[in-house]
Amino acid sequence: MLERLFIENIALIEKLDLELGGGFTVLTGETGAGKSIIIDGLNLVLGSRGSRELISYGKQKCRVEAVFDISEKPEVGAVLREMELDDGGELTVMRELSVNGKSLCRVNGVVIPLAQLKRITDLLVDVHGQHEHQSLLDEKNHLGVIDAYKQELTAPLKDEVNAVYAEYAKVVSKLNSGFLSEAERERRIDILKYQINEIAGAHISKDEEKGIKEELTLLTNAERITGSLGSASELLSGDDGAVAKLKEAVDALGDISGFSPQFGEVFSRLSDLYYEVEDASYSVRDMRLDSDFDPKRIDELETRLDVLDGLKHKYGRTLEEVLQFMDGAQKELDELTGDASLREELEKKKSELFGKYMASAERLTAARKESAAELCALAQEQLKALGMKKARLGAEFSLIDGEPHEDGRDEVSLLLSANEGEPMKPLSKVASGGELSRIMLALKTVLTDADGIPTLVFDEVDTGISGVTANTVGLRMKRIAAKHQVLCVTHLPQIAAFAKNHYVVTKREEAGRTLTSVRLLTDEERPYELARIMGAEGAGGAAVSHAAELIKRAEEARV
Repeated sequence: MLERLFIENIALIEKLDLELGGGFTVLTGETGAGKSIIIDGLNLVLGSRGSRELISYGKQKCRVEAVFDISEKPEVGAVLREMELDDGGELTVMRELSVNGKSLCRVNGVVIPLAQLKRITDLLVDVHGQHEHQSLLDEKNHLGVIDAYKQELTAPLKDEVNAVYAEYAKVVSKLNSGFLSEAERERRIDILKYQINEIAGAHISKDEEKGIKEELTLLTNAERITGSLGSASELLSGDDGAVAKLKEAVDALGDISGFSPQFGEVFSRLSDLYYEVEDASYSVRDMRLDSDFDPKRIDELETRLDVLDGLKHKYGRTLEEVLQFMDGAQKELDELTGDASLREELEKKKSELFGKYMASAERLTAARKESAAELCALAQEQLKALGMKKARLGAEFSLIDGEPHEDGRDEVSLLLSANEGEPMKPLSKVASGGELSRIMLALKTVLTDADGIPTLVFDEVDTGISGVTANTVGLRMKRIAAKHQVLCVTHLPQIAAFAKNHYVVTKREEAGRTLTSVRLLTDEERPYELARIMGAEGAGGAAVSHAAELIKRAEEARV
């Protein structure tokens, strides 16, 4: 449930801190006072596209913050945990928009992408705009209406269809070589051949680079290495070197080694050391003899490194990745050049997936038809209560074509017969503006019971509605508010009379600026606001009495 809405620097609203309760809440006020600005602010924090035009004149940024009670929405907590966000009983969402076009989103103080914000808020609030009923005129939207009902039935089947479709599309892409024309295919073949030849022609190995760098280290330090080897060889093997000195020491101890175990032990240790040092001296001498460094070799190695670096720049961060790239390119080239066995395998796979797709799509169609029949029957009952007593609502299904498509093969058209004896026809052909508003409200009423979204917002959905029908719409909203939080912007007193909480939106001039403010009406003030909506002048009279009677009847009405 939306508990608090804070808006700063949006259009005529300088600062607004709105505390909201449960049940049915209405906002009323004169045209242009700023009622829809509040809805614009709410839409912004829910993740809708932000326009710089929303920012108040002369201000650098605007901000909207919304606080939700999510203690009874475990699915929201699950999404928050998945995003590694705090999943306590309260959720704070903030959106900030700057004049430079930058947008900042925070959830419980943590900056997140807009897509993640939208994913969270879609579970919490459903906003029905004042022109949304017009979307029913476009039959492309009708399938979405059907799929929104009984999602536990259709959603898994749609996921299954889309998973098979993704596999099918991948196989078809390979069979078609993934190109729109033969010329594109030939160009791709030429590119792949060039890449493969360039890598293969370099004759690289994945560990080659390490050996080159080690050899270069030796070559670039040749003078120092030669000098050190010469010095070490002289100190070890020279006439007065360590080997000769050790030999003298061993011989001296050898004369007395038999006199005592202690002498014998030292003699043995020193003898072993002598042979180790003598062997090491031979190794140093051999390395000195082998240290004939060729300056041309440095140029060869550096040129080779340049070749390897060029390949890594084009094809991968390491030589191993370059070789993997070549393997992938060779595989793609084999596919493009028409390996007969591979094509036969792909054709077989395509046929299998086609059959699997059609079976899944058929199950999805059946589930959608079942869902549509139930949705239309329930919505038809709502239409009767909304004054369209003879209305009949149905759904006509057709298949797109014989090929697989994402989300299934269904096209749906909602049909209406508004009067007795009239055939059912597409909504776009027979429904008036007022009828569309009632049809959308009927669908919303049914869908609301199914989707579990806790907060519903209706922004001036009373277009084309008046009189007895308006009273019924108010009753519908009061009924929805028994299970959901409902926020409604309205111009009709018959609807406002059913509200549990009634806010009035006004604008005023202050220091050369026009500002919007919102105030919660007391029970005593509500009849006067309803009388104003009716067009009555002054603070008393029959209009106020009539308004008070409307409120009384609304409070006593059963939902």
